[in-house]
Amino acid sequence: MTEVEAQVAHAKSIRDPKDVLTTILNPEQRGTLYPYFHRLRKLAPVHPTDQLGPNRKWVLTGYDDMNTVYHDKAMISDSRNVAIFDAGEGGKLFYEMMQRLLLYLDPEGHRRVRGLVSQAFTPRSVEERRSRMQSVADELLDRGEDAGRMDLVSEFAYLLPVTVICEMMGIPPADLPLFFGWAHDFARRGDVSDITPARVDAGEEATVGFTGYFMDFIRARRKQPRADLISAMVEVHDESGGLSDDEIVAACIILLQAGHETTSDLIGMGTYHLLSHPDELSLLRADPSLLADAVEELLRYDTSVQIAQRVGPEDIVLSGVTVPAGEVLVLFNGAANRDPAAFHEPDRLDIRRSGKSHLSFGLGVHHCLGASLARQEIQIALSTLFTRFPKLELVNDKPDYRPSLFLRGLANLRVTLS
Repeated sequence: MTEVEAQVAHAKSIRDPKDVLTTILNPEQRGTLYPYFHRLRKLAPVHPTDQLGPNRKWVLTGYDDMNTVYHDKAMISDSRNVAIFDAGEGGKLFYEMMQRLLLYLDPEGHRRVRGLVSQAFTPRSVEERRSRMQSVADELLDRGEDAGRMDLVSEFAYLLPVTVICEMMGIPPADLPLFFGWAHDFARRGDVSDITPARVDAGEEATVGFTGYFMDFIRARRKQPRADLISAMVEVHDESGGLSDDEIVAACIILLQAGHETTSDLIGMGTYHLLSHPDELSLLRADPSLLADAVEELLRYDTSVQIAQRVGPEDIVLSGVTVPAGEVLVLFNGAANRDPAAFHEPDRLDIRRSGKSHLSFGLGVHHCLGASLARQEIQIALSTLFTRFPKLELVNDKPDYRPSLFLRGLANLRVTLS
């Protein structure tokens, strides 16, 4: 019996939904997460729990239920959803920052902030940056080619999107090293499956670091504006109805975090899954026109953002279960993307798959602002990688996943380049 088969058998042996969720939340349970999603969906597709912070929450694992919630305009993501990150007085700064992030603003605030930054992420704006994305990808792979091997996570998948989003925001390349620690600690603090005292402290330090840096940056751009996203936000700030400095800082943090980490995860996992499925990789190499479809399938097969949250003003019935008004729904995107009721043979990677769309970028008013940018970067990364290195090989057949559940991704992906 293989390790995966053993995990499937173990998942099927669990009878209590609470025990299944406990396993899902275990930081060591990342490599073979999906058998437990299947089991929770079968036992309780709408599962009430007190395992995700204060107050009862409802975990969803079915595609149709989550699709319904995402399309319901009354279901929103506001400050009530931030309670999941409450770690007490010692985590106050991070908690307060989360309340100001675009993800958790009230509808009016969400429309205002999103409207001010959305123009930078339209398909047309993203397409205009395509040549620069390609140049960055080529430069990074040139370095790896000289060495003959590289860790694709730290030396390529991470650096490509973080370089692009920093350039869009106007952050100097020399400042990038400042963000590595802050970005890592801020993201890990947001992982509700593994909040420890050390991570709470690191999250506070990251919040302080980000706030100080961006406040200084805002003051500098106010004195000397440039053609970048932060300057544009500062300019609007100084007009009626603009953003406060605190709001600009929060917008900068979410743009930086969402603009690189999730895409980095998707590039790393996408590369790994293609290398682990040589028949699918051969299809893509034989027919590059399949690239866009392949990226969508990879997004479905193993996504980065595993958790979203919504709350509504009225009771809602999902899979025959009534969720009371005002109680938070926790949506497991990865579970929906592997729901056999929505996808034929959902655990099989099929780059020619057609039919229903995945939920990896969410839907509705909270649909991922950077979806077009992420798709473009993933396509460029995979196309460049597999075109330049037809004999690309894994050094380790089973790379480690990070312990994070909220943002799923590989800790490393070592390959030989040839």
